[in-house]
Amino acid sequence: MRRFLTLISLLCLAIPAGVSISGCSRDPGANYCNGLGYGMKITDVAVISLSPATTGISLAYGQTTNVSTPAATTCKSSSATVASYSYGTTNNQLVDIAPSGSICAGTWNRNSGGGIGNYTICNPPNPLPSTNGLPYSVAYITASADSIVSNPVPVFVHAPATSVSLVTTSLSGATGQQCYSQGAQGGQGAQAALDVQVCYAGADNKQYLLCAPSSVNTANSACPGGFAPGVTSVPSCSTSVGILSYSVNNTAIAAISSNTITNQAVITAVHPGTTAITAYLSGSGSSAGFFSTCPPKSISVALASGATTGSITQGVTQDLVTTVYDTQNYAITGLSLTYQSTDPADISVSGNGAISTTYPGTASIYAICEPPSCNPAPIYETGLFGTGLPVSSNPVTITTPGTASDYLWFGAPGQSQYIFPINLLYGSVGASIRLPYVPNSMVADPLGNFIYFGSPHELMTFSTSTNSVTTQNTNAPGVVLAVSPDGSMVLVNDQDRKIFYLLSNSGGQTMSLNGLGTAAAWTPDSKTLYITGTDVITGKPTLWVYNANTGWKPEDLSSSTGGSKSLAITIPSVGAYLSGSAGFSTVAHTWCPTGTVGDFSSFAFYPASGDSFDVQTDVLTATTDGNHILGAAVVGSETTLNDIAVDIVPAECSLSAALSTNGKLVTTTPLDLSVNATAVNQIVASPASNLAFVTYSAAGANTNAVLPYYQPNTIDPTKPGTVSYLPLTTQSGGVSPSAPLAGIFTPDDKLFFVSTSGDNMIHEIDVPTLTDKLQISPNLPACTPGSIDLGCTYSGTDSVVPATAIAVKPRSTT
Repeated sequence: MRRFLTLISLLCLAIPAGVSISGCSRDPGANYCNGLGYGMKITDVAVISLSPATTGISLAYGQTTNVSTPAATTCKSSSATVASYSYGTTNNQLVDIAPSGSICAGTWNRNSGGGIGNYTICNPPNPLPSTNGLPYSVAYITASADSIVSNPVPVFVHAPATSVSLVTTSLSGATGQQCYSQGAQGGQGAQAALDVQVCYAGADNKQYLLCAPSSVNTANSACPGGFAPGVTSVPSCSTSVGILSYSVNNTAIAAISSNTITNQAVITAVHPGTTAITAYLSGSGSSAGFFSTCPPKSISVALASGATTGSITQGVTQDLVTTVYDTQNYAITGLSLTYQSTDPADISVSGNGAISTTYPGTASIYAICEPPSCNPAPIYETGLFGTGLPVSSNPVTITTPGTASDYLWFGAPGQSQYIFPINLLYGSVGASIRLPYVPNSMVADPLGNFIYFGSPHELMTFSTSTNSVTTQNTNAPGVVLAVSPDGSMVLVNDQDRKIFYLLSNSGGQTMSLNGLGTAAAWTPDSKTLYITGTDVITGKPTLWVYNANTGWKPEDLSSSTGGSKSLAITIPSVGAYLSGSAGFSTVAHTWCPTGTVGDFSSFAFYPASGDSFDVQTDVLTATTDGNHILGAAVVGSETTLNDIAVDIVPAECSLSAALSTNGKLVTTTPLDLSVNATAVNQIVASPASNLAFVTYSAAGANTNAVLPYYQPNTIDPTKPGTVSYLPLTTQSGGVSPSAPLAGIFTPDDKLFFVSTSGDNMIHEIDVPTLTDKLQISPNLPACTPGSIDLGCTYSGTDSVVPATAIAVKPRSTT
């Protein structure tokens, strides 16, 4: 061993200068920051950083907070270990700090006695600070350890804020800016600097301005008292109460960022709408105000060619070109528009504006920006700079040429427990289908997937694909009043309990409402539901409107329509026309609210639009081209028809009298329908909007009934069209029809099916030639009142009854 150690020693002495072998030398300087073997070691604390270094801490009198944990690093910028920190303050009468790091805007209690622990009570500063006559001041705190002192952190101590109000300053230099455009700066969105003005309560309890941007003065101050007595100017809030932070309630409308150099908050317009902005001062948030991204002023939709009418081959998909400009005339992109088709079963449109043609037909396509999915605003700020209001586009009329076959179902609610199917492709008449109960109503969804039958016992859902009842909902008895265009919602009115049920198509109940309904209809976008009927509490005729954004809104109709039996939704969905009983008017209700922005109690949602026509109408319908509202009524011994030419303004709403629905009576004297009617049942407008049939009931002794039809003036909708009559065929040796009861167009606009009383037949009308070319007997068995057929209201003696309800679904011809 001794020889080995001697050898190692000789080797070390023999190594040339500049060459080392590990284990044979040491470098004592490597452990020191200067590398010279003395001074601060690389494991010692070199820097202590205390946050927030630039923004500081904001505290109201007597408020407390905890200092953030200091960060200690070595001279090598690695983390250093500190056993404990000591804290200091430049003014312990203004900002006191406990050994634990708890900060008091004033002074902590010490040696209070009575079992009260030290540093548990924060007493406001005494005397209170005053800077140029304003109640605020600044002190600085530090943290230290191992003889190293941190950076100073300012603590702003001030009177408690009674309110914080947002002040925005456009970064583009624009003045008087109300809303900010999404694309005003090369598609990046207009930006504004966020600042606030802060109010405090003076000794006289008046609210005075504590701090504000230089643009705020006594005249435009949000503080009722303006400047405090003796004060001629106030500082910026960042130098007096600290730099505030902000959050945006709806990040789809605006985004907030911060300039890392100036710590200035910047807000950027994203999508149209108004959102609340929260400002954080003294550790707590306060609703400071609202920011608005400018809403659409116009929405234009067209085909790729630029045309607004066109033909698309069946099975072909074509995209719409949608152009939107805001109220500052800048283009907008990325909106959550709702595209809608008046014939979704044949010609549908996706959420991005792609038109798909499944079957031949005619449809009008629209785009709508409707809150809350597009251009939203807090409900109490509806209308602020035009936000919170719907905007509609022009229509694009699409025709898919060809002829489709159809399935049809005929029923007689209240009179028969059976329905009768027909398959037009094979000309076959199916076997009658017996329902679980006698229905009191029959309404198909516009997509043709289901037919809903109401009854006093349950809601029966009939699948058109299986030709069978698939669901029986005993929790929703009543009359089916309407099915939403997208097929997702069903409205049922239990007229015994006088309750409305709004159901999902799966049967789940979403909400209920007390009332007795007479008619209901959805807007084409399935977002708004109108119901007419009687308020069971007041006993008054009422219009209810349901919208996901505004909820239920009732309106008394006593002084306007006197009670409405029918309503028609204008195209696009900017309101509804309500029929007027004898001695009252036919009135339109728009989707544009009236009121004062910010005063929710003054709002009238879906108010009367100013369209009020002193004509009686029992039944109304709207043409799909948006040009006409047609109404008919039995007035004394006459049956009349009225044509209201509608001019729908496809633009933004406003909280004023300038509303979006404007109508004009085509003739001051109603057109006479020369039929012997006891009641008008329907006005059925064609998909192409160039023809409308009128169905009615008549006394049993009536013979040789005709089917009246109206052809609007397609060249000038403000001028009258023509009334004509289509003879209904009596089969050889058969009974003459006494009245056309109910009718429906096939979606391809080639056929019109109408049921008739007297002969109890179904007449197939060829629309191009306006001839009755085929008669079909459904032979619907009459129900028997009483315990045998529960819900039966039939009082006649015949074994069969005429159909009074029809549903149609397109089908392929292959």
